[in-house]
Amino acid sequence: MANHNGKRALGHYIVDHIEEAIAAGNIKVYYQPVVRSLTGQLAGAESLARWVAPDVGFLSPDEFINVLEKTHKIHKLDCFMVESVCRDIHDLIASGKTAFPVSVNFSRLDFMVCDMLEVVERAVEKYDIPRDYLHIEVTESMIAQDEALMTSVIESFRNRGYEVWIDDFGSGYSSLNLLKDYHFDVLKLDMAFLAKMSERSKIIVRSSLAMAKKLGIKTLSEGVETQEQVEFLKAIGCGKLQGAYFGLPKPLDEMLEGIEKKGITIEERKWRNYYETASFNTRDTETALQVAEYDGKHFKTLFMNDAYRQQIRVAVDDLEYIDSTIYDPASPLLDKYEQFLEKAIKSRNYESFYYTDKGNYYYLKGKVLAENDDHYLFKTTISNISLDQNIKERDRLDYRLRELNNLFEVVLLVNISTNKTSPLIGAYRYMTGSANIYQNLNEMVSLFVQECVYPDERADFMAFIDIDTIKQRGQESKKGYIVRNFRLRQKDGSYKWRTIILLMVPGTDGNEYLFTINTLSREMGEALDNLVYGQVGHESLELTERVKEYARIWENVVNNSATKYFWKDKERRFRGVSQSFLEFYEISSLDDIIGKTDEEMHWHVNDGPYQGDELDVIGKGKFVFNARGQCIVNGVVHNIICNKMPLYEKGEIIGLVGNFADIDQELYRVQKLVNPSKLDNMTRLMNFRSYMDVMSDYAMQYNDAGRNYGVIIIHNVNHKRITADYGEKQAGRVVREMGEKIIECIGQSAAASRIKEAYFSVLTYIDSREKLEKLAAKLKKSIESINEVNGKSVTIKVSMSMKLRTDEGVKDENIYYQAMDELDEKESR
Repeated sequence: MANHNGKRALGHYIVDHIEEAIAAGNIKVYYQPVVRSLTGQLAGAESLARWVAPDVGFLSPDEFINVLEKTHKIHKLDCFMVESVCRDIHDLIASGKTAFPVSVNFSRLDFMVCDMLEVVERAVEKYDIPRDYLHIEVTESMIAQDEALMTSVIESFRNRGYEVWIDDFGSGYSSLNLLKDYHFDVLKLDMAFLAKMSERSKIIVRSSLAMAKKLGIKTLSEGVETQEQVEFLKAIGCGKLQGAYFGLPKPLDEMLEGIEKKGITIEERKWRNYYETASFNTRDTETALQVAEYDGKHFKTLFMNDAYRQQIRVAVDDLEYIDSTIYDPASPLLDKYEQFLEKAIKSRNYESFYYTDKGNYYYLKGKVLAENDDHYLFKTTISNISLDQNIKERDRLDYRLRELNNLFEVVLLVNISTNKTSPLIGAYRYMTGSANIYQNLNEMVSLFVQECVYPDERADFMAFIDIDTIKQRGQESKKGYIVRNFRLRQKDGSYKWRTIILLMVPGTDGNEYLFTINTLSREMGEALDNLVYGQVGHESLELTERVKEYARIWENVVNNSATKYFWKDKERRFRGVSQSFLEFYEISSLDDIIGKTDEEMHWHVNDGPYQGDELDVIGKGKFVFNARGQCIVNGVVHNIICNKMPLYEKGEIIGLVGNFADIDQELYRVQKLVNPSKLDNMTRLMNFRSYMDVMSDYAMQYNDAGRNYGVIIIHNVNHKRITADYGEKQAGRVVREMGEKIIECIGQSAAASRIKEAYFSVLTYIDSREKLEKLAAKLKKSIESINEVNGKSVTIKVSMSMKLRTDEGVKDENIYYQAMDELDEKESR
């Protein structure tokens, strides 16, 4: 060791032994955790090189990295790091463990000596990992030394789908110019700024993060060492945190053991974009701000700033405690929050509502930011009007809103002169369409009638709400208001009696009204039911005759129609079926089916979808149209399509009625009348049947006119992984995007089809193998350029095969199948 004590000798040792050290495994990859501040989950790691030389000992990164840069050998180390990181990520995925993104550091000299993008792409392809698992870190000093080179580097990596991070932001003199001239995905701030946690340093960090977010750049702080720093960075909206507080750099296994001991779980890929959106929307602002999520049953706050706590008068920082208070299941406010969010989910716009709580008046406004796996991410702002210093406004709202939410389900402010409505309380309970704060009155009435009012009472409701006569009727009542009871549709699909009042607002000359909805007692509802359904006299006789007429019609339909009808009770047990239903299933007697459920009949290939549909119909009053499924009749699987709707009695759902058709029978019938669709149901390309028809035309041209043609088969081999990571819906979006890329490439010069899943085929007139291969290469390059769909990173890996009609052994009838066999053989190797 004495021979290597001096700097010069150590430098020679490093240069002479770098390749040997890599080959012998003396240089290892260490990983330092990166944690998402909102969730506390592992969101990634930074890869760092460590060199332990058998005859020298531990070499610090500063010692060997500087030497390798000076001698232009740093690329050997960085290429090794890329290879090792990709292998580790592959091994995690292959072992069924949750993998995570890793950032790698590059030197400017790497790009002068070799094509680092090509190095990265080869490693990504070799180990078959998605590009979004690898992030590229560059420093501002690298850019300052060669701006033209680094501009090209940054653009090329980002165009291929890799995130590029700016490391050590603020350490140089041109940081602001960098943000102006270059596009980065993440700004990485060194927490040396906060070593002393002075007010001046806090101001700098706040400003840096706020500036980054305004520019659309995500944020990460490294060097985090204390709980105080963690809390400060979370409070000002820093997205990710890295430092000794969460763990020092360690070999992969040790790093994973370390985070497990700390109770840190790993963020799954499918949630990455969702929580990135959440992180990006947390801001250091004086406006009251909350970012939360909702899974259909529970609310969870991810971020709440001090301004929000002040508005709701909560002094604690514990978000779990705050959630237990705001979203207490016993609180009537929980229902209002759920209604508000359901409205925001449907409209995808800002929604709002007023409410009172413990003597305070609140105005809440918010919108949905993202959706994933039935979870909804949303942000809200809130204003405690009771704290407002504008006495006039407060008095106005006090007059209109005082405890109204305790008296009414819904309160709308209706202005006839401007034809506008303003939802004050609970407007989200009934209407499912867009409910902007100032909504067109006519639109609101039309929506409300169609979605909420019992069908037999819609004409009466329109007369009741008639704005042309409302003022006169209000004056004639000598009470300033008019009132009437109607049955309105509830969440469970039933129709319940509600009292609707149109109350003239004093001092508005009949131009403003409060439209209110209030519940009735059970006794009053029953009395109204008896009044409607227990009529006597002439009206009763008319009703009886109408019922008899409907009964005769239904009896004829059930006995003679070709439509397969059925009806069930609330427990989904069959109460009856049509004759054609019995004939389809070859059931000899109604006794064999009455009182049984689908599951007891054992005739569905998959009971789940139909069971779920029926529970929605019975429990929520939903209408199901054209639901696809499969049933088994005497060992033969039939594809069927089904419609179901709720069955009412006195406004209550007592069961369901439905019908179904055999798809194959229907297609056969319809094909005799109209031409079937030629388009694939997921893309704008042809479906496979039409494609095969077109292929016969190409064959005819070859045989009659000698026009040569070729077939190219295209497959995204990563389709299953995309489906597993993101779900069927996102995988479908990727398939559609692939279809669009194919259309862009071929234009009007070829025919294309989606064969199945992520398989495509292109059919083209072409006179040489060389031209066919050139078109295939163009298609591959275009499709693989897709790196983001619907905000989620994707890596597409295209496998291809092709056949020319004039190839040896190829015939018209086997050209497609030979190409498919060749592809299957290639992928099975």
